[in-house]
Amino acid sequence: MEEKYYIHAMWRVQPGREEEFIAAWQELSNAFSSLEKKPLWGSLLQSLTEPTLFFSFGPWQRLPDIEAMRANPEAQAVLSKVRALCQEATLGVYRLAASSDAPVSTELRLG
Repeated sequence: MEEKYYIHAMWRVQPGREEEFIAAWQELSNAFSSLEKKPLWGSLLQSLTEPTLFFSFGPWQRLPDIEAMRANPEAQAVLSKVRALCQEATLGVYRLAASSDAPVSTELRLG
């Protein structure tokens, strides 16, 4: 299996600043899209039960592409803006360990 790398982040946004955070995250996405080696895509999820809790993730082709993004001053400036809207932010780089192409039920059951 070819190595795939993902950036994953947990964001705990300051209460009342959720919309501002979403706009800043979109700005970060645009900054990433302007990089020479950009991510394949990115997603931002917001908790339905805790509206200040967000998760973002997206795949990158190669680990050096992530390292180049971290060295890019423009991307880091926008990332600082996003972090400033948060009470807590945890970012990490991960490799794909396993995946499944099995069909998933469209019925959602919350326990």
